[in-house]
Amino acid sequence: MSTNNPYAQYKEQSLSTLAPGELLVKLFDELLKQCRLGAMGIRSKDLGSANDSLTKAQTIVSTLAEALDMRYPISKELRDMYVFLAKELLRANLQKDVRVVNAVIPIIKDLRESFDQAEKINRRQQHAVGGRAAI
Repeated sequence: MSTNNPYAQYKEQSLSTLAPGELLVKLFDELLKQCRLGAMGIRSKDLGSANDSLTKAQTIVSTLAEALDMRYPISKELRDMYVFLAKELLRANLQKDVRVVNAVIPIIKDLRESFDQAEKINRRQQHAVGGRAAI
């Protein structure tokens, strides 16, 4: 998709050059952003905005779950966590309950931090051996 907006072009180029681990961290950043926007929408009684943001958050969680490689034992645990987060985000959206959103944010932050640390370790290993390692 081509656009005349220089910022949009830059953003698209930036995302397309990220390593998979870096892209994963960016997804978690966006997930956190959408959760916060959803909570703000609920608090300010802007229910349409809250719905849009929480729906985007649910879509991100679903995407993360679908992208799991189930050959790895950790993937089952991650899938269970993503299912829990998706259910909680749906509940928060249906009930417009900011407490539910606020309860999942620390979990998402922890997951984001774990993937960020894994990406940093992976990057160090790549530089140490001069090749590409995978998360």
